[in-house]
Amino acid sequence: MRLSHDAHIAVLQSPDPVMLISVAAIRGSTPREAGAFMLVSENSIAGTIGGGNLEHQVTLRARQALALQGDIIAELVAFPLGPGLGQCCGGAVDIAFHRLNPMQKHQLATAIRNTRNPAGAGHGDWVMLSMSESRNIETASIQDTDALDRLFAGGGGGLCDLAGQQKLCLRLDDGATPLWLFGAGHVGQAIVQALAPLPFDIHLIDSRDEYLTLPETSKLHLHQSERPEDEVRDMPPDAFALILTHSHAQDFDICRAALLRNDLGFVGMIGSQTKRARFVRRLKDRGLGDMEIGRLTCPIGIQGITGKQPAIIAASVAVQLLSVREARLARYPVNRVAQDGLVG
Repeated sequence: MRLSHDAHIAVLQSPDPVMLISVAAIRGSTPREAGAFMLVSENSIAGTIGGGNLEHQVTLRARQALALQGDIIAELVAFPLGPGLGQCCGGAVDIAFHRLNPMQKHQLATAIRNTRNPAGAGHGDWVMLSMSESRNIETASIQDTDALDRLFAGGGGGLCDLAGQQKLCLRLDDGATPLWLFGAGHVGQAIVQALAPLPFDIHLIDSRDEYLTLPETSKLHLHQSERPEDEVRDMPPDAFALILTHSHAQDFDICRAALLRNDLGFVGMIGSQTKRARFVRRLKDRGLGDMEIGRLTCPIGIQGITGKQPAIIAASVAVQLLSVREARLARYPVNRVAQDGLVG
């Protein structure tokens, strides 16, 4: 479990009343996407819906409602993000407030714990989706509190349809992109360290067991493999591959296996333009076409950074991976809500 998940679960496991606050719909430019949520109790907050005065105002509203303990279980409130709130986004958000009963607190905590299960995993009325798991979710805008009351006694978040079942989909902030990193040498270890605080779930693979010395964590998994190229078939769709082994022969075999897949989000390999040209010739000799070879990024890292120290290479690669990740998320946003309330 990642640390940010612990904060959510700690709030839900406390005996204090808890308000779920979530972005039910967005219009125009907004600080967060539909499905973003936070939990508020009298003394604790976990998560964010974008910060600023919007978050301050909804937190005050939630705590006032919790203190009054009135009859309102759920409500939907529109917030224009203009001069009235002192925010310059220019759009508008519909914020859902849902006071959780003890059973719902337990269900939501269980759903958060299950986020490593396949898409759609959850418990009760809740589904937790990481960013990479929600490309095909249809999300409907919730228009009024009557709709909230009909949908699972008034939940928050985007309404999504999973296999014909309506669920309330909430988005965790730290949905991690799977990254298969081939090569645990100095540069590989530096990249792992650079990515440690970032939203990547790393599988570090090397044929040399003595190089796999970094401590495993919930976001770092170590694999010794005599044939690292065979590990490519275990990569999930949209995963990223970074190839930087100690052997050009291994690099080539891994590179070829990765390029033969058309569903990976990124295939990058360390090396010079000379190495790239040599590999391109060999790949063509092995039957790969321009489309497959066009998926290869080599050299890796962003332009303008020329330092060769492992830490500098790692910083450059980290920025590149974040850029690719953000671009892909922009193409497949989570819980995208259109003006008419429904998108496919």
